[in-house]
Amino acid sequence: MLYNLLESKAYRKNTGKITIAAALVGFTVFIFVFVLNTGKTELMKVEAQTATTTLTVLNTPPQWVASSTELVESSLTSPTNSGSVISWRAVATDPNQPNYYLLICSTATAPSSTNGGAPRCNGGVQWGVSAPTPVNTQAVVSTTTTEVSPFTHENNWFAWICDDDSVSARCNSTFTNGTNATNSSPFYVNYRPVFSSLTSNSPQAPGQTITFSSVASDPFAAQFSDLLTLIICSTSVFSTTTNTCGDATLATTTIPVTANPTALYVLPAVIRDDNYNAFGFVIDRFGHQAQGTAQGSNSPITVLNVAPTVAGGTISLNGGNNIILTQPGAETPGITLSFVVTDANSCSNSTGVPGSEITNYALSVFRGSLGTTSCGVFNAGNYNPNNCYTSAVATTTWALSCTASSTSCTADGVDNSILYNCSFPMWFLADPTDTGSFFTGDNWRAAVLAIDDDFATGTAAISAGSVALNSLAVFNLQQSQIPYGELEPGQNMPFLSASTTIVSLGNTGLDQLLSGSAMCGTFTPLNPCPNSASSTIPENRQQFAASSVAYGSGTQLSSTTPQELELNVPKSTSTTTPSSRPIFWGIGVPIDITLAGAYTGLNNFQLRVAETVDW
Repeated sequence: MLYNLLESKAYRKNTGKITIAAALVGFTVFIFVFVLNTGKTELMKVEAQTATTTLTVLNTPPQWVASSTELVESSLTSPTNSGSVISWRAVATDPNQPNYYLLICSTATAPSSTNGGAPRCNGGVQWGVSAPTPVNTQAVVSTTTTEVSPFTHENNWFAWICDDDSVSARCNSTFTNGTNATNSSPFYVNYRPVFSSLTSNSPQAPGQTITFSSVASDPFAAQFSDLLTLIICSTSVFSTTTNTCGDATLATTTIPVTANPTALYVLPAVIRDDNYNAFGFVIDRFGHQAQGTAQGSNSPITVLNVAPTVAGGTISLNGGNNIILTQPGAETPGITLSFVVTDANSCSNSTGVPGSEITNYALSVFRGSLGTTSCGVFNAGNYNPNNCYTSAVATTTWALSCTASSTSCTADGVDNSILYNCSFPMWFLADPTDTGSFFTGDNWRAAVLAIDDDFATGTAAISAGSVALNSLAVFNLQQSQIPYGELEPGQNMPFLSASTTIVSLGNTGLDQLLSGSAMCGTFTPLNPCPNSASSTIPENRQQFAASSVAYGSGTQLSSTTPQELELNVPKSTSTTTPSSRPIFWGIGVPIDITLAGAYTGLNNFQLRVAETVDW
């Protein structure tokens, strides 16, 4: 504003006096103003005044750089298991460069920001809020799902971004809730299946199938098209990461089902009779483990005891060779029998001692056509040294001895067999089955069964191969002399009354081939009688027969051609009283004999097997 000094014409005395100094100051100011304002309209002005301008620039909210998504898909086909973490991520920027928050709410209602702090949802559920995150950096929000409120099967979510301005915090007015169908709102929570009981059809025998049955269901099976699997383990250790029990897995549901899954376990072909642990675990198709009293419960497997068996093909009688009797009138020792006993419960029981599961055996050795009906392994009354040898009798009657091979059974529970080697004697009268014998076409076999530590008894098996038993034709001449008594020249015995007895010490019927020498007073085996009518009685003056017939009715003895006598000694059937038959002899003294005294000679007895019809 300009002031015109010429307009002030009146002076008041009471204003004071103007001093020379004051006048000089005024003049100086005038000159200064005048010079500075040369060319102006007005010759004199005062200095300009100032006013400070003020304006508050408002904080702007953060802006979306990358929309929010689920870090790991949570959808109907891939829900989040309860108890697991679900996470969201997003990226925001802000020209004001503060930190920002990622806020996840259950509704689309705009949230409230907090100056210098985290925002909050308005209404609904706040699923989570991130830590303050630098702009242009990914923010992550995580929360752990549960099977209780506020979580449900299906859960909506809306993502917001807000800054942490200390004076005027702002939230972006636009939410995002996913960028595609798989990791966008809503998120889904998969609840655990419920597993309430586990049973099985145990007990079963080795090699049979154990069926495990469960009572289990899934609360959201329909929504998730969920399927359940039952896993059976031999231990209670179950991995929550891999949903397996590793090498301890016994059985797993083959085709998962919506409820009550089953699992089949085939018992090993060789397994001890005992109780074994079997723990059950149920999971759904998303690997979520069940809850309930049956999860991880033990439903033990009981393996039944089964009787041991003997295969006919493993039974070897005398090594497959013909049985040869070598002891006339007695027992021939050292005849062999071997067989293998197999037990599906292993050859060792839970003690681990080799052979402890298979504890005994019973057997018989018999002429084949008799079979086990007539020669039972347990029937002592069937024992007959002719054709049936059974272990049912005491070893004092039949000295059977069997030993288990020391290397044929291991203690690992997997080995299931034992080899037995046996030795026994057979009597001289055991029925022959070789060619030409009465029992040609028959054979000898063995039957064997085994018994385990629980007294389970198997069925007798008969040897697949058969062997022949050779004939043993042996006799014993009971008398060493044939005493004809006393006769005069020209006399003969009225009947064949002298006798010798033939005893059968083998297993055949017997006849005899007889021959002999002349008799004289000087006879020795090395010094035959001379051809003398007066001092030698010719051999043909001796006669023999199977009965005491009249002299002249018997067969004449020959020194050159043995004569057969159909003696028909039957095959012996008694070990204490062998079969025997006498041969009757008679003699006539020629009238030409003039030399009196003792006459001797030597007759020969040669065995001939009787026709089988005569045995």
